[in-house]
Amino acid sequence: MPATKKGYRVARLRRRRRTKAELWQAWVLYVLAAAVAFGAVFGAWQLGSRWLQKPEEPARGSYLALVTLTAPGSAEPVAAALVVKDAANDATALYVIPRDLLLEGPDGEYVFAGDAMAAGTLKQDLQRVVHAGIDAQYELPFAALGDLAAAGEFQLSLPDPVELDVAGTTRTFEDRAIVSASELPALFAASGPSGEDAAHMQEALWKAVLDAAALRPGDVRVAAARAAAARAKGSADRWYLGDALRRLTGGAAVAGRIPSYWRVAEGQFAFLPKVDDIMAQITRKAPDYRSRFTVVVRNGSGRVGAGLGVAERLAILDVNLPAPTNADTFDYRQTQILAGSRALPVAQDIRAILGRGVILDGADVPPDTVVVIVGADTEPTNAKPKEQP
Repeated sequence: MPATKKGYRVARLRRRRRTKAELWQAWVLYVLAAAVAFGAVFGAWQLGSRWLQKPEEPARGSYLALVTLTAPGSAEPVAAALVVKDAANDATALYVIPRDLLLEGPDGEYVFAGDAMAAGTLKQDLQRVVHAGIDAQYELPFAALGDLAAAGEFQLSLPDPVELDVAGTTRTFEDRAIVSASELPALFAASGPSGEDAAHMQEALWKAVLDAAALRPGDVRVAAARAAAARAKGSADRWYLGDALRRLTGGAAVAGRIPSYWRVAEGQFAFLPKVDDIMAQITRKAPDYRSRFTVVVRNGSGRVGAGLGVAERLAILDVNLPAPTNADTFDYRQTQILAGSRALPVAQDIRAILGRGVILDGADVPPDTVVVIVGADTEPTNAKPKEQP
């Protein structure tokens, strides 16, 4: 075969191979370009979705919320209550703030809650009494209570008859009395021979409204709580109020007067705060509550509820109080109070509250900590603290 013809065939074969290789490379490049473009578009979509979507609601724990009821057609405050949510126990309570409750002004002077409410300083003055920050404050019109309960009338639960001056007329209310929804503003604002009658009426009114709301179907009740919260005015997130109303109308909430006792001095009636009970029921449940000292309770008797009962009795102390646990054994006959090097005064207070137990040097206990090992000599039942005179 001539050399020229052979060389031609070799060159043509090489061109064919090169063409196939170039086509294969082109297809690979096309596929890679498509993959890169898809990845870029998908990544941009994911990033854009994260930017545009509404961030998830952060988990909320305990809080204190102040609610002031305002007169129809005006922003005039009529009554106030403090809502306390305890995330640790998943419990919510409402505390009526009587107008005759003595609070503390900025210079340490006594201020009636009614005067502070009118002056717009109720939140600040109340914080000095509960020794905790109030997370949210709202002004709620009475119409919102009507939307919440959707009832034309309410039945009152009163332990004793109350006498009130309602819009210039003296009226007496007894247990199971029926009042109409239109009377709520006047009854919340009513005064009596003493502040005790007015406070009892406010407690009964709140309970009646919340109980009536609790009878509504669950989904309707939740929607009503949101609608009522939307009517409120306040600088804080309305989430707190909506959550508070939803929990308060769940059927298990507690409604009562802020811990206080009444006294008459020089003809003047007043409610005085119960410091110990406020610490146990309100202050330590605030989200920002922290104490220098910590008290650890351990059940060393083996009796069910012994540790919890002691912890509840010690809740009046200004100390961090973790949930009780079990001791290493259940054969402790005598309650032991192991005090850290700087916590002896706290240990002495614990001994005084329990009325029993031996104080020991806690060599292995942190300096600002007291460990209480409950023995068989301590009853598991909860003994209420003595009421102040």
